[in-house]
Amino acid sequence: MGSTNLKIVPIKDDSQLRAFLNLPYDLYKDDKNWRAPLRIERKSHLSPDKNPSLKKVKDQKFLALRGSQYVGRIAAFINYAHREEHKDEAGHFGFLDYEDDAEAGAALLAAAEDWLKAQGSKIIYGPCNWSVNEETGLLIKGFDTPPVVLMPYGRDYYPEAVEKAGFSKATDMFAFQAALFEGYPRPRQTQTMVKLAEKDKRVSFRRVDLRNFEDEVALSMSIFNDAWADNWGFIPFSDTQIKHMASEMKPLIDPDLYLIGEIDGDPVAFITMIPDVNSAAHGLNGRLFPFGFAKLLYRLKVKGVTQGRIPLMGLKQHWHNKRQGLALIAQLCETIFSNARGKGYTHCELSWILEDNSSMIRICEQASAKNYKTYRMYEKHL
Repeated sequence: MGSTNLKIVPIKDDSQLRAFLNLPYDLYKDDKNWRAPLRIERKSHLSPDKNPSLKKVKDQKFLALRGSQYVGRIAAFINYAHREEHKDEAGHFGFLDYEDDAEAGAALLAAAEDWLKAQGSKIIYGPCNWSVNEETGLLIKGFDTPPVVLMPYGRDYYPEAVEKAGFSKATDMFAFQAALFEGYPRPRQTQTMVKLAEKDKRVSFRRVDLRNFEDEVALSMSIFNDAWADNWGFIPFSDTQIKHMASEMKPLIDPDLYLIGEIDGDPVAFITMIPDVNSAAHGLNGRLFPFGFAKLLYRLKVKGVTQGRIPLMGLKQHWHNKRQGLALIAQLCETIFSNARGKGYTHCELSWILEDNSSMIRICEQASAKNYKTYRMYEKHL
């Protein structure tokens, strides 16, 4: 295609913002593996009034316009929480979606880079949608299966375009899929760890207390912030984000699938599995009205879904390489899998996991989970 009718448009008004929000629904509508997220949730994700992550974000969104049709989008942003944590001058890009149009892809990436340069950024990371605590990474392996809830999706021509724009790999992130009725009997090491936890009176676990759910989430995220503090790109969850997360998660939580582990009565670990809302919402095109809400509720609460995701788990660093800690994590994983099987789940995704997190990868492998998707974070020095 010629370049004469391609324009990169910085978003300035509500109509352009709606186009930015709606673009993936048009772009991927005929893709059998696309799972349309709920539009109301995506709209909230872009709203500074509803998404506390945006309180420390400065951004500029762009649309690619060819003739009268929008053919792509991207956002460039500075996350000041990242800068405070990592003491750098980084900028980020995210929300990269575009038609199979190399010129549009290159122009979108260039627009994001130019905006970040003008803001004084010295390095660019991406893609992520506001932070590494949200949808993160560019899909580079696993295009043949749908994304589960709150995981990115993309086309196989995106990685080449990003690399042609001068970006290189920063790190890879894995998604593991566990078939919950397979892989038994477990490897001897897993069985040994579970038995150790069962026999050790110092080790125990409990279900989450829904009556004090906000406090329970705050407790879990204090464990998470400790457990993952040394991870690449880590940003701790703020109190405001934790409160927001609690309100967003509560409708999806089954207390049998949210466990808190203790050693000597001290909460040191947790694990939670949520239903894959993407599969429950499949076919609704992201719309809850007029009939989508009833269908979604029926699929989640009555019919049930068979795919789950473990988006959050953690073990305090003090216990990472100690017998009680490893035994507790093995017990939590096997218990939550057993509970999930009893509720009709057949599969569970554990995601995302950094490529150098050998202990978590080993836990996944001992649970007979398979690495079936890879997401890549890129970087470019300016």
